[in-house]
Amino acid sequence: MNAGLARASLATCAAAAIATLALMAWAASWSWSGLAFMVSLMAWCVSPYVPLGFASRKPRASRKSAVALLVTAVVVAAFAAIVYVDAFFIHLDAQGALVFLFVPVVQWVGALAGILLAARLEPRGH
Repeated sequence: MNAGLARASLATCAAAAIATLALMAWAASWSWSGLAFMVSLMAWCVSPYVPLGFASRKPRASRKSAVALLVTAVVVAAFAAIVYVDAFFIHLDAQGALVFLFVPVVQWVGALAGILLAARLEPRGH
């Protein structure tokens, strides 16, 4: 039930994670000495999409619950896209890369709130 909404939510998470990694690869200055830090930072930046992706894979009995997860995925991804575009293309600043540290914190809060809301919208017993 609601398989299309679940696929859309999963696709949104995957696309946002790929776009985040692509932006980070573009913005980074690569070196072997900083590779472990860069990989760790990339994992941190895509980590909010992981619980959303797993929550989207669970079959939802309620359409409201599936819609809540899709809206959460879109809002979390759009927030990151807006902040990253602003930091890297509009308001260029030497401290712009700090968004990679702080945006995932806000995304985690939004993702967990959306997952909890989706769980509350599920009918009892599912």
